[in-house]
Amino acid sequence: MPNPFDLAPDLQALLSIETFQGKFTTKDFVEKATKNLLPYTNPKAYNPKPLIRTFEASIEELQKLHQTVQQQGDDLEGSVQFTEAAHRKKLQELNSTFEEVVRSFENLETRINEVGNTAIRIGEQLETIDRQRLRASESKQLIEYFMAFNRGDMARVESLKKKEGQLKAAIIARRLNTVAKELDIPGAEAARTRIEKYCEGLEKELLDQFDRAYRKGDAKTMQHCAKTLHEFNGGGSCIALYVNQHSFFIQKVNLTETHEFFDNKSWNDLANPEIAPPPLDQGMANLYQEIRETVKQEAEIINAVFPNPMGVMQVFLQRIFAQLIQSCLEHLLKESESISTLAYLRTLATIHIATLNLVEDLKGLDMHNKKSEEIRGRMEVSQSKADTLVDVLNQCMMDLFVPYTEGDRYLEKEKKSLLELYSSLLLQFNAYHLQRKNAKGGNLFQRAVNQISSSPAPNQQGIVLNDKGLLPVTEEDGQLSIYSAMLIMKIHAEAVKRSVGLSIPTDLAKNASILFHVLLDSIGRQYVETALETTIEQLAAMDGKTDPDFKPLASLKVAKDIMHLAQNHFQIVILPLASASLTIHRDLIAEKNKFMLGLENKMNMAVQKMVDAIIARLSNFLSRQKKTDFRPKDGDDSILSLATGPCNNCIDYLKKVHSGIGHHIDGKNFEHFLTEVGMAFHSMLLEHFRKFTVSPAGALVLTKDIAKYQEAIAQYKIAALDECFEMLREIGNLFVVKLDIIPSVLSEGFLSKIEVQHLQPYLAARTDFKSGGIEKLIVANTGVGGNSFNEKARDKLAAIGIGMGLGREVEGIAE
Repeated sequence: MPNPFDLAPDLQALLSIETFQGKFTTKDFVEKATKNLLPYTNPKAYNPKPLIRTFEASIEELQKLHQTVQQQGDDLEGSVQFTEAAHRKKLQELNSTFEEVVRSFENLETRINEVGNTAIRIGEQLETIDRQRLRASESKQLIEYFMAFNRGDMARVESLKKKEGQLKAAIIARRLNTVAKELDIPGAEAARTRIEKYCEGLEKELLDQFDRAYRKGDAKTMQHCAKTLHEFNGGGSCIALYVNQHSFFIQKVNLTETHEFFDNKSWNDLANPEIAPPPLDQGMANLYQEIRETVKQEAEIINAVFPNPMGVMQVFLQRIFAQLIQSCLEHLLKESESISTLAYLRTLATIHIATLNLVEDLKGLDMHNKKSEEIRGRMEVSQSKADTLVDVLNQCMMDLFVPYTEGDRYLEKEKKSLLELYSSLLLQFNAYHLQRKNAKGGNLFQRAVNQISSSPAPNQQGIVLNDKGLLPVTEEDGQLSIYSAMLIMKIHAEAVKRSVGLSIPTDLAKNASILFHVLLDSIGRQYVETALETTIEQLAAMDGKTDPDFKPLASLKVAKDIMHLAQNHFQIVILPLASASLTIHRDLIAEKNKFMLGLENKMNMAVQKMVDAIIARLSNFLSRQKKTDFRPKDGDDSILSLATGPCNNCIDYLKKVHSGIGHHIDGKNFEHFLTEVGMAFHSMLLEHFRKFTVSPAGALVLTKDIAKYQEAIAQYKIAALDECFEMLREIGNLFVVKLDIIPSVLSEGFLSKIEVQHLQPYLAARTDFKSGGIEKLIVANTGVGGNSFNEKARDKLAAIGIGMGLGREVEGIAE
């Protein structure tokens, strides 16, 4: 009968070591152990005792299992320790054995090295002995040949030529010739003469053979002759024969006389700065294309024929550059310089670019390097073909253009061209401004005309003067032109672009600085400054008796635009080139800023002169104000009029100022200008109204004038001016209000911000100032009395206008 306290078979199986191997969770284990012990149908029948017995029995089994596992672990750990000890002992034995093997190999290597060194020494000794034997054999052979030549016996060397060929005979002949020249013994003269004659004959024979093979296209025979002559005397005569008789040089010998140049229409545009530089002359372009094709073909032949192809190609290329390209370059430059300096520079730059492209194309040639054991002592040639060919082509390029670019030659040409072009472009402009200076400047102008006439600039076929010896000009000629300014900078940008290609890289920053100073002098001092100075003179000559002319201000807007163009040109074209030198970069920026500041000051001066002229005109109008305008008699029609005559004149003129100035100044500058005029006019009116005695009827006339002034200024739409003229309107109210209201008027609005003593002159201008007891009224209400108004108070009242913007400099004209 089974024991009730024994574990169930399924639980007994669960309490095995396999359960705890792999993935194990306590929750799963408890659920499996108790799944048959919980009542699912009747929870009230729950009895914990079976669970307690089961858990207690399970714990006992688990403890037994733990002891078993612990014992197994201890056994395994002991076994591992024993195995590790045995392994360490084995490793020590292997390490000792390995060290013994290493020592054996080191000893073996030492012995092998000793044997090798011995073998090398033996080899060197054998090689030395072999060279000595070979040298002795060759010396014996040379002595025999020399003695044969001394006897006049040529059969021996001729036999050598037939048996071993021309190459061997050439080597022997070269050595014999060297020995004969160094040997100084009696009787050797005859041998020396015969040897030299034989060498000459052998060279001539080989050259004739090479020439015949060249004409037939026999590359194999050419190669044999070239190699033999190379071993005989370096092959210089063979190279010269090959290059001199090349059909390419023979056909192009009179290239500049065959009318292949100057046929294209682009030559007509060379001297015109308004047209982009024309492309390379077609004759030169054709020549460069032929050079590319010819050199590529000859590279294959030279590689196949000559033992030193790089040396032959060097002679061939030098001949092309020195004979063909240089003669064409000189011819083109001579012809273009007869047209103008600009044509010369454009031609030089165009040919330089085309030649540079040609050189880059030729650098891709595959020129093989070959070695000559006899000449080079059996040494390998380590120099690469690319380095050698690059050096040759770079040298050819430098030799071709150095005569035109070394020192200051090129830059002086650029400066001369710019001065010629700018003088031609600004001729009418300068003539206008010089003629304005009347007879005092006439001689100066005449010298300028004579200078330009003696050196005709592009598109300048001659200067036609009038019967007074002056250049006919119009007012339009003296105006600044955006088109002219852009053309000036276009010409300058083209010059800078040429300098990038033709200048030495280390001189580029300096050259850019020099060219920029030429531009500053031309577009700045000779062009914009001249126009601004004339504008200032015209504005300064205006008086208040007539309406000032606004036309002179037209130069300001154009000058501002030109300054923007110059600034952009400086940033885009000049600064990147000058950045290579910190000193030049800093100096250029300082010079440009100084130039810009000078122009801005002149523009501000011109604006101020215009403001002064406008104020003078307004002052002239106000000076026509009659003493009786604000003290009309009863029945005077002025009471019924909308405004007095001076007021109407000022209003009309203020409208003219607004519309006239707006055509020449815009943006913030326009607002600054109107503010300056409005503030100055406001100050004038403050002073103006203190000069008149105002009757009650005249007060109505005065307030009408002020209203008209306020209405006219309101059209300017400037808040500061509106506030000032609102204050002026309230001052006008002091003339019309009743006596008892004066204290309240003084304590309200803008007038409340002004001390009473500053307003007293306007109150004193009332005809009832004394009779109405205004002074006592003021004292009673404000505590201020007496004749306290003085010059200091008057200035302080005027300063109220200044505080609102009067007297500010007109800034930012050139912004």
